[in-house]
Amino acid sequence: MSKVGEIDIELGRRLRYFRELRNFSQERLAKEIGVVFQQVQKYEAGINRISCARLLKILSVMNISVVDFFAGIAVEDDILVTDEEKQLLNCYRSKDKNVRSAVLTLLQ
Repeated sequence: MSKVGEIDIELGRRLRYFRELRNFSQERLAKEIGVVFQQVQKYEAGINRISCARLLKILSVMNISVVDFFAGIAVEDDILVTDEEKQLLNCYRSKDKNVRSAVLTLLQ
């Protein structure tokens, strides 16, 4: 299987994981993103690729951050977002503006 195919399958697995975590049925998700539920099945199986625009709609509907969705996925041996980076971003976002500014200053 090609790397692209493997990524499609992994994205489908993640879609199903988050859909179930958020208590969305395939039918409900399909309705909210404007497709038939069979399309959601194909996305989850990795049969059909999820376009960027469709994925952003899915994440929005289910209130999932892009960082959370892509955490741990590797492309050509490079992990897109590590667990440590995900934790750092989530902690950063939970702080007020002054703390975030101080953290940015420290990191620069």
